[in-house]
Amino acid sequence: MMSNYIARRYQAMDIGAMSGPRLLLMVYAQIVAALRKGHAAILAGDHEGRSQALCRARDLIHELATTLDRQAGGQLAENLLGLYEYFVREITQIDFRPDAPRLSRVTDMVVGLQEAWNQAARDTETSLPMAVSQ
Repeated sequence: MMSNYIARRYQAMDIGAMSGPRLLLMVYAQIVAALRKGHAAILAGDHEGRSQALCRARDLIHELATTLDRQAGGQLAENLLGLYEYFVREITQIDFRPDAPRLSRVTDMVVGLQEAWNQAARDTETSLPMAVSQ
């Protein structure tokens, strides 16, 4: 019991110390993991597992949507918001009518965004002066 508490506190401190890009990438990784878990649950006929995984993915996508700075992000933020809304609609519909191929398409789109953000984070890190990036 105490070790779980310590582990949770350590994780919370680690997350609090993360940079914005690292935190964003972590959230994307959790979304992808939840979508893949939902896909496996659909194939296994696990209704409860599917709903839990897809609900987790939706919650995380909502978090991304609420953290968008639409004023500073301009058209890019608006486009991302539209994608996030699309993902939430698709995932909600898939939760009610399980469709593994449809969920795979959504997952592939999310993975594409994850890869783009990952590349942007790498590009940003390499363009920073050495003293700042470490």
